[in-house]
Amino acid sequence: MTSVKDYALYCSLIRTLRQHRAFVRGSNAFVILIVPEGYDTGDYKCSAIDALHGGQERYERDNIDYFSIRAERKESTILSDFAEQYQSKQRLLAFAESHAAIPTPLRLAADAILDLPPISARDLQAASRMINQVEISLEEAARILAHPLALVWATLRPGRKALDVLKRLEGTASQAPKIRSETEAPPLSEMHGYGAARQWGLDLAKDLRAWAAGELPWSEVDRGIVLSGPPGVGKTIYAKALAKECKANLVTASLGQWQACGHLGDLLKAMRKDFARAKEQAPAILFIDEADSFGDRNSFTHDHRDYSVQVINAFLECLDGVDGREGIVVVGATNKITRIDPAIVRSGRLDKHVEIPLPDAADRIAILHQQLDQAISVGNLSALAACTDGMSGADLAKAVRDAKRIARRTGRAILVSDVAAALPELVRLDQVYLRANAIHEVGHTIVGLRLNHGVYVRTELADRVLAGRSTSTGGHAVFDLPSFHRRDRQYYLNQIAVCLGGIAAEQMILRTTSDGAGGDDRSDLGMATRLATLAEAQFGMGERLLFSKVADDDDLERLRRTDPHLRARVDHVLKMELQRASSILLEERLLIDRLTDELIATGKLTPERVSAIEAEVQNRTHIKAVRSSLQKAHREA
Repeated sequence: MTSVKDYALYCSLIRTLRQHRAFVRGSNAFVILIVPEGYDTGDYKCSAIDALHGGQERYERDNIDYFSIRAERKESTILSDFAEQYQSKQRLLAFAESHAAIPTPLRLAADAILDLPPISARDLQAASRMINQVEISLEEAARILAHPLALVWATLRPGRKALDVLKRLEGTASQAPKIRSETEAPPLSEMHGYGAARQWGLDLAKDLRAWAAGELPWSEVDRGIVLSGPPGVGKTIYAKALAKECKANLVTASLGQWQACGHLGDLLKAMRKDFARAKEQAPAILFIDEADSFGDRNSFTHDHRDYSVQVINAFLECLDGVDGREGIVVVGATNKITRIDPAIVRSGRLDKHVEIPLPDAADRIAILHQQLDQAISVGNLSALAACTDGMSGADLAKAVRDAKRIARRTGRAILVSDVAAALPELVRLDQVYLRANAIHEVGHTIVGLRLNHGVYVRTELADRVLAGRSTSTGGHAVFDLPSFHRRDRQYYLNQIAVCLGGIAAEQMILRTTSDGAGGDDRSDLGMATRLATLAEAQFGMGERLLFSKVADDDDLERLRRTDPHLRARVDHVLKMELQRASSILLEERLLIDRLTDELIATGKLTPERVSAIEAEVQNRTHIKAVRSSLQKAHREA
């Protein structure tokens, strides 16, 4: 051996093989050795050859060999190579990256599976004496081994004393930039704003504990979920909080990270290695960010179709796993759930989908309270609910960082005013603007009630809106739609009519409309257009029965642009439902006025209050009708 590294590895290898004394004495055997974390299986090449000869010359090379078992290689390839090249060898060593990387047939074939230890201080001491002719103490060897091994092997030169080696290594360490570690996420049970995803995670934690205790078979545990939602809602933080709640290891990955490793072969190796790492660390949460990056094989038309199909097929193979991925829960995250290949989200894979919404007012205040490390009470933060409307968890975290910076510069504890200064400015609406918004929301409310649009929950109106939001209406009407319902054409037409109820009310009362009903995909007009397009082009509810697979808003927009007939049909549906909403409201003019006044005065409408005002209006209308009838009868008499 010519290097300190090889000799030190040989010492650790022989020390481990002594657990199988017959092999060390020269007997035939197949031994698998698990290399320590941070070591490479290829590092043991020279030490493996010496160990296989057993210090004797009588062995023919055809009867001895060694090979590596790497996590990124396909199991079928490992087994095929073993059968063709190694199975007939009399003395055979295999170096595996982890226990999880060893295929079951090789476990059965091996005479022993042993864990290699890291190089010890005594191994390094012996290697320095033998190769470099330099004596070092055990204490010096231990201090040297505290540094990255790549630097250690480069620094240990022939004739170089231990003190010189340590001076160089420690000098390099002191020059390394200090990186602040990221703040740990709290367990999921302490997080806010995740809706149904939070409950799913808490249930998963219970199931994983039961599985670990042997009380629940792995087949009964949810093994995959896809989280969708707008950017900034905290999908990555969710994965960290979930892992902490489940007391599981977190392995993070993405297609982009795997692609950065090189060509297709390197990508697939990196993918399989991450799955193998998760298996080795089970129970583990494997978080796959930007899951829509894989695409949908049915929509591939580009020149790289074969490449993309191979990537998805390999990912599906990893998701399936030969042992059902026992101990691994895969969490995918995406902003575009419709762009994920259907095979990825079928049963047995990532078959659970939960949308993470933007946090509501209560959750936003709770998130602020948590981000501030409870330095300001929830009660004092409640005044900031309106200022944070529409903000994501990431937006709130940034606001807290800015607020802390303000307090830090003034050398005092953080105050509510610091947080308020870091949030977007609130602009108070004048009475004209406020009344227009109230009329708009009352329009949604009445049309929804008359069309039995689910269960009416409430209507809210804000007297202040965030500065810079050109399309904010400052209010909303809330209806709970049933989870299971027969969704025929009329169901979708009613939904469209409710979406357009605000525009209809503005047109009827104000003789004009504002830009609050449009402007983005989640606006009234955006949702109505989407529903009308789906009904016409996907659900078979229009003039044509031709089915289109598009469901993403961008794809729907392209479809409308390229199909003039569809565009005309969608426009016709929108106009007809606007007219229907207007007809409903035309019969409710007095109710519109009364609900508008109530909404402006109190900022909200409840089902109970709406019912009371309806009864009042009906009674007044009835009295008015009776008086008119009596007056008419009196005149005729």
